[in-house]
Amino acid sequence: MEGLDAVGIFGLGKMGKNIAFQMLGKGYKVIAYNRSEAPLKEASEKGAIPASSLSDLVGKLKGQRVVWVMLPAGEPTDKAVNDLSSLLSKEDIVIDGSNSKYTDSIRHSEILESKGIRYLDAGCSGGPSGALAGMCMMVGGDRNVYAKCESLFKDLSVKDGYAYMGKAGSGHFVKMVHNAIEYGMMQSIVEGADLLEKGPYDGLDLARIMKLWQNGSVVRSYLVELAGRALEKDPGLKSIEPYVEDSGEGRWAAQTAIELGVPLTALTHSIYERFSSRNGYQFSRRLLAALRHEFGGHETKKPD
Repeated sequence: MEGLDAVGIFGLGKMGKNIAFQMLGKGYKVIAYNRSEAPLKEASEKGAIPASSLSDLVGKLKGQRVVWVMLPAGEPTDKAVNDLSSLLSKEDIVIDGSNSKYTDSIRHSEILESKGIRYLDAGCSGGPSGALAGMCMMVGGDRNVYAKCESLFKDLSVKDGYAYMGKAGSGHFVKMVHNAIEYGMMQSIVEGADLLEKGPYDGLDLARIMKLWQNGSVVRSYLVELAGRALEKDPGLKSIEPYVEDSGEGRWAAQTAIELGVPLTALTHSIYERFSSRNGYQFSRRLLAALRHEFGGHETKKPD
């Protein structure tokens, strides 16, 4: 970035570490800090300058400082923003590449801007492999600050893989909706695969079908490709427990949709399916079976 001596990055998890590696590969001077030692050592072996603390990271940056925060959403990012608000100077820039809730990003912007520190929220998509080879980024904040950092976003993205969304919070808002779409697409893929697996034709090769659908089919996608990879590694998926977590963005999207009166049926269903996967006892389904027995005498199954 013209006029900027270096980029600091705080947070070397799966995404942050690969972002640091890509910055180094593109010729950036990178000052890195992470609470645990192993990722920091790995980054330093690749050429990053290690910092012993967030204060040390800021101290090692010269000129107009740019600090990329890549931490879990919520308290860790809140604390980083609060700490940086007292460590940085006017016109320094904080880029939040986490999956923060967009309302938190608006608040973070207000905290920093009150000190004259500039803020951008960058929703990052592509996973760890994208962080290393090129992401898709949705960026919110002041347009002039975005223009100052645009070369960095270009260098970290695939071709045409970054864009300015609007004022603070808009980058993470668009990323939230992106993940809501992802939830619904994933649910559709797994339900279709379940029907194939339980259908009347024995021996269907689901991994091969997923690969087939990548060639000319209207459902071809990166998610279908990943489903094919998973099924190829473990056709019966016997090594995986039927327990599915959620990152939080799906919930935020559903809550926002309720507040705005926007129907979000596919996303909401997919979240409830994930919740259901974690309920080992499944009280509601047991009660449903009991109700069928009570009103109609329908047979119930006893637990093993």
